[in-house]
Amino acid sequence: MKPYLFFLTFIVIFYFTACNENDAVVGSNSDRQISSLSFIVDTTYLDGSSKRLVAKGIVQNNTNSTVSSPWYVEAQFFTDTAQKTKLGGNNTQIGVPLSKGQSTFWTIEFYSSNVDVTKYPNFSVGELRGIYK
Repeated sequence: MKPYLFFLTFIVIFYFTACNENDAVVGSNSDRQISSLSFIVDTTYLDGSSKRLVAKGIVQNNTNSTVSSPWYVEAQFFTDTAQKTKLGGNNTQIGVPLSKGQSTFWTIEFYSSNVDVTKYPNFSVGELRGIYK
């Protein structure tokens, strides 16, 4: 019975230490999605020195309601424009409210200890959404 207990303890410790706490949780159903936002991705690039994928753009509020701060822009990063293979995702906090018709800039970076992002200089960004956490 002792080898079983040792093995179970090892698995539990491994699970908690192997999880990368810096990875953002994206696509969660527990986040409240903000409707009627439109997104433009105007810049994507690989920052080779920091091994990060970077996306920048603009988000506009197309509702009659004000988007109150803080809120987040979330994006998924893909290996290429076909968007078949997902690298992961991230979000960034937006600290300004947006009234109807207003827009603001956003920047989201993606890095991973599990994936060498420098192998994907032609990455793309998709599945953008605004959320309240």
